[in-house]
Amino acid sequence: MNKTEQKMTLKYVTTIFTVIVLFIVAFIFIASRIQGAEIIAFDKVIIDFVQSLQTDATTKWTIVLTDMGSIKFISIAVVVGAGLLCLYKKFSLAVFLIFVPSLGGLLNKFLKWLFKRERPDILPLITEHGYSFPSGHSMGSLLFYGSCAYVLLHIWKSAGIKAFTIIVACLFILIIGISRIYLGVHYPTDVVGGYAVGFAFLLVCIFVFRYYEERKNK
Repeated sequence: MNKTEQKMTLKYVTTIFTVIVLFIVAFIFIASRIQGAEIIAFDKVIIDFVQSLQTDATTKWTIVLTDMGSIKFISIAVVVGAGLLCLYKKFSLAVFLIFVPSLGGLLNKFLKWLFKRERPDILPLITEHGYSFPSGHSMGSLLFYGSCAYVLLHIWKSAGIKAFTIIVACLFILIIGISRIYLGVHYPTDVVGGYAVGFAFLLVCIFVFRYYEERKNK
């Protein structure tokens, strides 16, 4: 490895590490204040605005969209996606697609148990069980759709298609997070917390995967 490559590698590692730390700090900041007056006031303002948009038609579509962040949907999609990747002999990408949402799901369950935040009592439109923080749908959708986008970026050649893939993934992640607030089953800070820890975890997984790829190709 020449000096230029070493500098680029150091810059890449430093950047990724810095971003990971920032998102972890953001998660810790939110987690440490979920019972505070400022956070409660913030949650109420966002909840009041999002739920003011409720209509019968919007609710129908929101329930469909929120299911696209459910454990059942993501599990089926991961199996199908991994199967297709194996069919085209993209075995390492298949393992990546399986492990990121799976390990992230276990992390989410641990964090819910750790913080034990009860779900909001704001006339929820659907019934959910378990603790509230961080949002499992928000974290799970970020890990799943983020992983899918990362896998597809390895496959697509066109820069335009790559950009479109990232935009679509971000839209799904955002809409699913908002759907949890709309349906009354999560506080906004549950969603933000899920995004923060989910993005940090996704970056760690991408870093490990890239390290594995570089070692494999040497």
